[in-house]
Amino acid sequence: MASAAAMAAGGTIGLAFGGPSARARSNLQIQVSFFDSAFQPVMQALIRRFNQQTPQIELRVQTPAQTWDAQLQRTILDMRTGAAAELAVQGYNRLRIVAQNKAAIPLDPLIAKESDWAAQGYSPALMSLGEFQGQQWGLPLALSSPVIFYNANLLKEASVDPQIFAAGWDSVTDAAKKITALGGGKMGAFFDYTADGNWMYQALLFSLGGRMMSNDERVIVFDDAIGLRALQILRKFGEAGQVDMTADQAGQSFAAGVTGMIFTSNRRLGAYQKAIQGRFELGAAPLPKVEGGRVPVGGGFLSVTTSDPAKQKAAWEFLKFATSPVGQEIVVRMTGAIPGNINAASNLDDFYAKAPQARAGLEQLPIVSSWYSFPGPNAIKIGDVLFERLRSIITLKVTPEDALRAMRADVDALLPKA
Repeated sequence: MASAAAMAAGGTIGLAFGGPSARARSNLQIQVSFFDSAFQPVMQALIRRFNQQTPQIELRVQTPAQTWDAQLQRTILDMRTGAAAELAVQGYNRLRIVAQNKAAIPLDPLIAKESDWAAQGYSPALMSLGEFQGQQWGLPLALSSPVIFYNANLLKEASVDPQIFAAGWDSVTDAAKKITALGGGKMGAFFDYTADGNWMYQALLFSLGGRMMSNDERVIVFDDAIGLRALQILRKFGEAGQVDMTADQAGQSFAAGVTGMIFTSNRRLGAYQKAIQGRFELGAAPLPKVEGGRVPVGGGFLSVTTSDPAKQKAAWEFLKFATSPVGQEIVVRMTGAIPGNINAASNLDDFYAKAPQARAGLEQLPIVSSWYSFPGPNAIKIGDVLFERLRSIITLKVTPEDALRAMRADVDALLPKA
């Protein structure tokens, strides 16, 4: 909470969108908060486009939070003090905490006033991403899935076929070893175990058909044979030469042509394209998976926090725009994310033709599952504990078997007791 408060104290970025004439007419100001400075250009583009049709509403962006958890903690704290941004983007895996802490207002009364809601592109599947215990807490803004971005030039130099290397997890880690063996400081792969909420670890586990807990959330099940297999694969990335670094550092290494492949969110496509600037052939592939394997949805949903009638109405108008076909087209074109509105895809044929790498994430849409968050008040702490255990595996400090036993004990101690 303290770090979130300090972040909130940093204030709002002093930018308003819509031009001088729009600001002169404006008599209503609202704010939007979100995670990740890399998403700021996207939010600014959404606001500029929104102001073309609604200049009387002035939107300002808060300084982006550094993690999804910091963003949630900031929202909860600011709502308690009455200083929260009227709109907030939250990670899908924190939906449970948003609902239980009332870190947003239910959207059901606002949706009920809309006509032909489903026809506007809000399918039941997409709506479910922001629904918890029968109430709608948000709508999909940034929708992503975990993919492999790869340097096709390095793969070919290492005599690895870019078309088939991702057929299975063993072939992926073998390819990583071959790239590292090229020498010259090359790193075969970076598997982003650092992702908030253990997202990429869940992606690995789910792709193998595993789960975190039983359906009734009474029993831990990630410590079975599938769970062990997931950690053995993770260790192979360490054995293939993965250096312990931050995701940002790994992204820079990948863009510089030093790292052969990076396992991360498909919404980073736009940033990588811009950073690489055509220095090498950028490819993308879905994650390897067994029959019945799934991947967790990533990104965040947009929610409303204010109960003030006038500001709530204004916030609702922007939320609808940002999640509409027009808004989602902006998000997809700038990031490579999956459209969070089913009516947006028809406007994106040219985008997918020019950026075929974006199809890797889109292809996984039929098999996405929820980004899991543990029950109880220690969900965020559990994520931190698992992070440290995963780090010990990829840095080769402990065996998968020992790490798995420790992970189970750690999580069990933090789960609510019946």
